Amino acid sequence: MAEHDPTPESITQQTTIAEADRILRMEPVVVEATASLRRTAELAVENTGCRVIAVVDANRRLLGVLPVRVLVNDVFLKIVPEEFLGEITDLEAVLKYAGHVGARTAGDVMVDPVSVHPDETVRTAFERMHVSHLNGLPITDRDERVVGYVDQLELLTVWVRATGSRALLEPTGDSG
Repeated sequence: MAEHDPTPESITQQTTIAEADRILRMEPVVVEATASLRRTAELAVENTGCRVIAVVDANRRLLGVLPVRVLVNDVFLKIVPEEFLGEITDLEAVLKYAGHVGARTAGDVMVDPVSVHPDETVRTAFERMHVSHLNGLPITDRDERVVGYVDQLELLTVWVRATGSRALLEPTGDSG
């Protein structure tokens, strides 16, 4: 392989989020913390490609994120609570269950904010997604206002397009 050919490592370290976002242009789902869970679910259904909802204040600054899986669990907890009762094995689980039963807004069920800036790299985005167990991240400007969304599929697309048909992850030797 020639020295100028991209490697998986160089692709992730050199490709910015702004470049990655131009590939698929996924729109973020953005709700204020006071939005009802019903309204949040409606917006999520309108944009099924977005797996992490950005929860913002009135100035569109990121307050937290709401993974769609958490939203789905919260909605179904209210519909079929018996499916979740078997998971309650200690006081911490009881308190968590009680919190979700009473949840009515996006702010009630959001988790800590995690985002990436347009000038940060694909590697940074992947690390944050991996550590936070998220499938995507809001893209925020320097004032933490939500300006976009990037997900794992976009990161994978960046890598596939950059490496072309070269078999960087193919096994070597006889598959025999």
